[in-house]
Amino acid sequence: MSSSNIAKLLLLAAIWGTSFMLMRIAAPVFGPMLTTFGRASLATLSLLAFARVRGVSLQWRQNWLPYLVIGVFNTALPFALFAWSALHIPSSYMATMNSLAPVFTAMFGFLLMGERLSLLRGAAFVLGLVGVAVLVGIGPAPADFLVIAGVLAAMGAAVSYGFAATFTRIRAGGISPIAMATGSQFAAALCLLPLAAPSVPHALEAGTVPALLAVLVLGVVCTGIAYALFFQLIAAEGATKAITVTFLVPMTASLWAWLLLDEPVTLGTVAGIAIVLVATATALRAKPAASVKPPQAKATV
Repeated sequence: MSSSNIAKLLLLAAIWGTSFMLMRIAAPVFGPMLTTFGRASLATLSLLAFARVRGVSLQWRQNWLPYLVIGVFNTALPFALFAWSALHIPSSYMATMNSLAPVFTAMFGFLLMGERLSLLRGAAFVLGLVGVAVLVGIGPAPADFLVIAGVLAAMGAAVSYGFAATFTRIRAGGISPIAMATGSQFAAALCLLPLAAPSVPHALEAGTVPALLAVLVLGVVCTGIAYALFFQLIAAEGATKAITVTFLVPMTASLWAWLLLDEPVTLGTVAGIAIVLVATATALRAKPAASVKPPQAKATV
């Protein structure tokens, strides 16, 4: 990877690492759904401007269904789950669950595309669960009901990302990544609007400047600008190298939260993150075994 692209990778990791801390600031004030709606709406505006500058056609009529599905499962649902979990668990926990997305992508490759689970991919799944257990069991947050629920919600977000990635491979591979990001963010914002509207009166009464700035940065920087950076990395270095940002985000998230929110980083935190990242690396490195379905079955999913 060139030095300029390494710099972009590190910048992307730093940006995405702040998103979990920012949700910890915004969600208690605005609520999970309004926080998520604000993030998706601001990201839509940013990406629409980016797509216009790049001359990318969104082809709404042709691509509305992939935009809707990816919008729900790659934005609306996981962002909302992370925003809710931000009420109950530290940033490092959320970032670590986020890193499990490639592991669940491998699981959906088995369920939806007929890819056999190789021994390494099966081991990655088990190791990921072990890492989560270590993080919850000996991490800094007490393992009470709400903490466990928050971890499960964040893990559910990673499951949703895994499904979205697999659906993209099956049904949306021919759509420009910039168009997919823009269209899916718009679809997510539309889906979130009726769920976020009831929180508006409370937000107008209880809103604070730090929470408002947190949502602004979440939408414009952590989603809009970050997606643009990620697409540039994919175009320049390929998806395999670009996805290595996954390994940096838990560390940057923990660092930001430690510096700005005074969240502790303990031996349990480090051990849990390390085990999950080994599981993620294993899932990314392992190749699927031979398909159990004929190739034409993929097109029918």
